[in-house]
Amino acid sequence: MRPCFASTASLPPRERFDYWHDVVSRNLVDLDYRLVGDGQFDASFHSTPINGLDLCRIKASPHVAQRSAEGISRADHSMLVFNFVASGSLIAEQDGRLAYLKVGDGALCDATRPYKLQSNEAFELASVRLPREQCLGRIPHLHRLSACNFSERGELAPMVFGYLSHLVERAPNLTSPAAGLKISQNFKDLLLAMLAELAESLPPTLTEYRSLALMRVKETVERNVHDPDLTPATIATELKLSARYINQLLEAEGTSLSRYIWSRRLDRCAEQLKDPALRARGVSQIAMDNGFNDLSHFSKAFRIKFGVAPRDYRNGQATHS
Repeated sequence: MRPCFASTASLPPRERFDYWHDVVSRNLVDLDYRLVGDGQFDASFHSTPINGLDLCRIKASPHVAQRSAEGISRADHSMLVFNFVASGSLIAEQDGRLAYLKVGDGALCDATRPYKLQSNEAFELASVRLPREQCLGRIPHLHRLSACNFSERGELAPMVFGYLSHLVERAPNLTSPAAGLKISQNFKDLLLAMLAELAESLPPTLTEYRSLALMRVKETVERNVHDPDLTPATIATELKLSARYINQLLEAEGTSLSRYIWSRRLDRCAEQLKDPALRARGVSQIAMDNGFNDLSHFSKAFRIKFGVAPRDYRNGQATHS
């Protein structure tokens, strides 16, 4: 992307909308447009690249801009576009979500998927385009962040808006490559921090909730596995989850909560039996330290899981699990 300034002011009214479509498609994202209202269309576009960041100031009459499947096929921009409203208002829509943006608000649109922007009044945007790959692996659940109003989800959005508003005005005057590099990196870090804040504020999806619940179950087992009184019922009570739901979570791993508790106790016993530092500790003591209070039951369960008696396992005989 090169520096660009374009305006419809000097064009005949009938040519302005087509010209606008061409300018934005070539310099930002390939979008389809539709006028709102019967008034004359006026718009201006000012963009400046700074070390991988594309900064834009957009002023326009009311219209709809849509990233369609056809537009994606024409130009597959793997970009994230951050739009902040400097005047007027904007509605951002993507992935079934709507963000109603007023002055100071901002939202993200992912150009790899269809989205729509609409304003029913004259507006001005401060926008920045960032390569999508620079966020992958650094921001969790990136696909869930589009069309969310940054201002409603955290404290960093006003800082980003203020920084970006000044930056789009002053970027054309930056002549020092070193200064441009430092500014772009600082601003990119601020953008990513805002995205991370947004990701943390969103409620988990059902799949994520189930994963978090399963993690809590396993952490509770690990913390209490030495307690002979640990049972599925005590875990369910502590976590305020039903034993049935916990067993449903573990079903995908081919086990149940009671079997998982026994398995973790046996695994810990096996680890300690192989630990040279615990060589002087008896097999019975290791079993009791890990929640077993019936030694015959322990020996039988250990043999079933590992194929040999605990003493033979300690002495290095062939094992299986």
